[in-house]
Amino acid sequence: MSKLEVKENKKLTLKNVLINELRNIEIEKLESEIQKFVNYIQILHIQAFGPLITKLVGTNIHDDGTLTFDYDLIVQAHDYHLHKDKFKVKQAYACENCLYTRFEGKAEYLNYAHSKLDLHIYENDLITNGEIYSVFLSNAPDNMVVDLFRPVTRNETL
Repeated sequence: MSKLEVKENKKLTLKNVLINELRNIEIEKLESEIQKFVNYIQILHIQAFGPLITKLVGTNIHDDGTLTFDYDLIVQAHDYHLHKDKFKVKQAYACENCLYTRFEGKAEYLNYAHSKLDLHIYENDLITNGEIYSVFLSNAPDNMVVDLFRPVTRNETL
């Protein structure tokens, strides 16, 4: 059996979410921005539940050739509605018709899970909007567990 099994038609469903939108962020600054968000959640005693979720929204190439990314940082929180002045909030959040795989292993091999999804998209004539949801179940460097969701549609022109 394969280490990375790809499943189709999966749905990511969240409730009571806080969304911190990061726009035009340089990849070198992403980790520190995520840590700032996690620290902010802890300092404010936000009643978060479930894992941290990141959503890659898009990539931007600027005139000078620099590359930046748009990310959403998402957590579920019992008291989400109290924080609408600082974050985007939604009572229900769903992403349907996703490819899904679970990665378990060293952080440096996470790119294999992304490549496996890319290959599945190519081999099955699927189209993606570029979004990638990463659900961090365990973030230990020697044994990371991440669920990846990629929304897709069928390419009907082929």
